[in-house]
Amino acid sequence: MNIIDLHVHSNKSDGSFTPSQLVEYAVEKGLSAFALTDHDTTDGIEEALLCAKAAAASGHPIEVIPGIEFSTEYEGQDIHIVGLYIDYNSDFFKRRLTGFVEGRVTRNREMCRLLTRHGIPVTYEELTAEFPGCVITRAHYARYMLSHGYIKSLKEAFERYIGDHGPCFVPRKKITPMRAVEIILKAGGFPVLAHPLLYHFTDKELEELVILLKK
Repeated sequence: MNIIDLHVHSNKSDGSFTPSQLVEYAVEKGLSAFALTDHDTTDGIEEALLCAKAAAASGHPIEVIPGIEFSTEYEGQDIHIVGLYIDYNSDFFKRRLTGFVEGRVTRNREMCRLLTRHGIPVTYEELTAEFPGCVITRAHYARYMLSHGYIKSLKEAFERYIGDHGPCFVPRKKITPMRAVEIILKAGGFPVLAHPLLYHFTDKELEELVILLKK
């Protein structure tokens, strides 16, 4: 039986392993394929593909599927859309990602300003220096606060500062899930509604969303 995982994050977003480490871990666990679907970035795909090629040459074949996970908003709810087998090098796709990156930078600078005001001095430059080459997410803020002794647990970071209703949280301007589907399709990929049960929709609400996405 072939084992696959179509929703994996590296440390290029909020995962723990580098793309190369993910390939090695997948081989260790006996997977035949996995999709690298970092949040709003494809920066880890080339590294993962190169590592997979080296693994195959040493007798451990594994397929790395180029992917992404878009953070979108639908009726006030954070909805994640995964794209699989995307043409991540196409000009169209790269232009779309540039907008996401710029939006994240603006939001992260504001969150750093708010944290500093609340007794946790940090600049955006300091944060990115601690997590080089990563798309900064709230998980990175939590790790930063923990490693610098401002909190005693990652959970505390969200409860006191950066949770959805925390004083230092800044919502990021997001696209609709329908737009994410459109982008993925234009990039030659396959769109997937990620972890649908986590949104706590009623059956009717979830059905309505799926119908919209299908259209």
